[in-house]
Amino acid sequence: MSETQMTQVEKLAKLREAWLPAVEFLFGPAAQEAQFDGFEVSDDIAKPQVLYKHPEQPYRYTLQMPARSFTNDVMLLADVIQEMTRGLYPLGYEKQDTTALAEGVAIYGAVAALKQVFGEESVDSYLNALREQAFAYYDAFSYVSVLLTEDPQGIKKLREVKPLLYQAERADFDAAGIDIDRKIKDILCMTFRL
Repeated sequence: MSETQMTQVEKLAKLREAWLPAVEFLFGPAAQEAQFDGFEVSDDIAKPQVLYKHPEQPYRYTLQMPARSFTNDVMLLADVIQEMTRGLYPLGYEKQDTTALAEGVAIYGAVAALKQVFGEESVDSYLNALREQAFAYYDAFSYVSVLLTEDPQGIKKLREVKPLLYQAERADFDAAGIDIDRKIKDILCMTFRL
C-alpha cells in the first residue's frame, strides 16, 4: 500500500469512527453477524464496493473506496455514510438481492450527514444529481423519507424484527408496529433495480 493510500485509509477510518454513533442512532446497531474489517482504496474502481472475502464468515466485509472519492469532500462523505449504513445490514458473501428500503436508508443516512456538514445547498445538489443520474436511488430515498416522516423510529423498529434490513417484508412492518400505507410497504420491499 502506498503512503497516499495509507493516509486515505486513515482518513476513512477517522470518518467512520466519527460518524458511526450517528448512523447507529438513526438506524440501530449493526446486525450481530456483521463484521467490518476495514477500508481499502483503489484507483481501479469508480464507486465504492463491498468485498466479502471469507465464505466461512459471510457477513465479514471490507469497504473498498475509489481513490477519486478523495477529490470531492461532499461525495467522499456521502459514499462513506452510505457504505457504513449498508454495513449495518451487509448482503453477505452470497450477495443477496437488496430492496428499495435498504438502499433508500443508505441514501437517507448520506443526506442527513451532508445536511449537517455542508448545508441545504449541498443536499439539494446531491439530490438533484441522484434524480437526474440514478433515479432509482432518489426514488428509494423518497419512500424511506415518507416512512421516517410517519414514524421517525421506523427503521430501528424494523431492524429489531429483521436486523438484515433487506430481508424485511410487508408483514414485518406490522410486527414492528409501523402503521404506513400498504402501497408504501410494497414499494419499499421491492427488489432494488437500477
